[in-house]
Amino acid sequence: MTQDQSVLPSHLSIRLGIMGFSQAANQIRIAQADGMVVGLCHGCFDILHFGHLRHLESAARSCDLLIVSITADRYVNKGPKRPIFAEKYRAELLSGLACVNGVVISDFPTALEVLRDLRPSIFFKGQEYHIDGPVANPNFQIEREFASSIGTEVMHTHEETFSSTETLSRLYETLREQL
Repeated sequence: MTQDQSVLPSHLSIRLGIMGFSQAANQIRIAQADGMVVGLCHGCFDILHFGHLRHLESAARSCDLLIVSITADRYVNKGPKRPIFAEKYRAELLSGLACVNGVVISDFPTALEVLRDLRPSIFFKGQEYHIDGPVANPNFQIEREFASSIGTEVMHTHEETFSSTETLSRLYETLREQL
């Protein structure tokens, strides 16, 4: 091994793939019983970009096992013709990332039920959610309070953020200009 190469932490070799909720909850309980810290990231993850990757990698560095829950297609509220990619494709893409240990598709409108059923040690959100007051995402305010009530720590990653919606708008504008 050269000086530039490094060995991946052993928890990154745990590959759970795409799971149902009961399987994920069981795997999380086993990991926690073994003393592992289990992290959860939740979102749409449509048009995966390097802001997503940095967020997930940052979360993975702060836990032993990282589970990602994605919003089912019917609850994605990002605008017309969204999501671009169906839930099964978004789940497959995320499960292939080295920093992600497992993925579940959430058939709920918010992360509340995901938190209730999976009970991770840490719930990760990006820095854009690290605001208080009326401008903060109202769903996240409820999720943060619920996470706290069940003993799940809420942590924010502080990576550069990018918007899939804004990226798509820029792409559409570029295409319109070229036609």
